[in-house]
Parts: sequence; C-alpha cells; structure tokens
Amino acid sequence: MKLKNNQNQKTMNKLVITLMLVGLSFSTYAQKSFDRFEDMKDVTSLVMNQKMFKLLGKMDLDSNDPEMKNYIDMVNSLEDIKLFSTKNTNAAKAMKAEFSSYKASEKLEQLMSVKDDGKNVNFYYKPGKSDDFVSEFLMFIDGETNDDDTVLIKITGNIDLKEIGKIANSINFKGSDELKNVKVN
Repeated sequence: MKLKNNQNQKTMNKLVITLMLVGLSFSTYAQKSFDRFEDMKDVTSLVMNQKMFKLLGKMDLDSNDPEMKNYIDMVNSLEDIKLFSTKNTNAAKAMKAEFSSYKASEKLEQLMSVKDDGKNVNFYYKPGKSDDFVSEFLMFIDGETNDDDTVLIKITGNIDLKEIGKIANSINFKGSDELKNVKVN
C-alpha cells in the first residue's frame, strides 16, 4: 500500500510542476506579446515604455494650464504603447494571428468594431478601475483585404477612455487616427 501512495505522490508532484510551467508560459506570453514585431523586416514599429512617459511628465511644461495638467496626468498613467504597421502580407498575417490569439488568451472584451471603406477596425479592452477606465487597450486594423496597412496598437496603463483621442494626437503613427473614433457610453 505504501508503494502505491508514493506513486500517487509522484504523479501529483508532476502534475503540480506541469501546471506551474503552463501558468508561467502564459504569463510570459502575455508580457512578451507582440515583441517579435519590433525587429521584423517590413514592419514599422514604435514602442514607448513607462520611463519615457515619466520623462515626458517631468518636462518643464506649464502645469498651471488645466489642459496641460490633464495631459501630464494622462501620460503618467500609461505603462507602455506598442504600435506596429505593415503592408507585407506575411507580417500582416502574423499580426492578425497573434492579435486573435492574444485577445482570446487575455479574455479581452470588444469595445467596438468599425468597417469603413473596406477597412476593418477592431477595438478591445481589459476593464480598469471603473467603467470609464481600462487597464489595456488593443486596436487592430486589418489592411490585408484592401492593400492598406495592417496596424496593431496596444496601450497599457490606467487609461481614461475619454483621453484616447489625445493619445492619438500625440502619437502621429499610421493608424493612430482611428483611435479618435473610440466612443465611451
């Protein structure tokens, strides 16, 4: 009987280790998502991290101006922005596949979808501290069907959805103008 208990214990230990490794690989996937596009040929990329936002927040800007103060607060609430754009068919397919996989694995909710001039634009989010805030915002423009740029934008932080348009104005990146279309209920 003791031998059978040892086998059960070994089996349980293997199961626990396997589950830990699977959990670790999912968290690594979430952290590293879309990074491979940074160095991919035929993909234009812009990646800004929290250090850059902190530097922008520390710039000697007129903090007495309420609009400038709101802008500084918005910038300080961001963790990172990743933007990728391509006309290359293979890179576009890879972006679309990773977008689909990521939104499913992270259980992102659809905010809205726009189809205009043959261009499909999808907006997804991860809920934040209240209905007006999100912790992650993901936008995908499928340009493959009409020979436009395929664009992927991922923004993380404490994001006020009312400020998405301001983020778009400050980015000036192909596809970022679509962020102005985000509507809050």
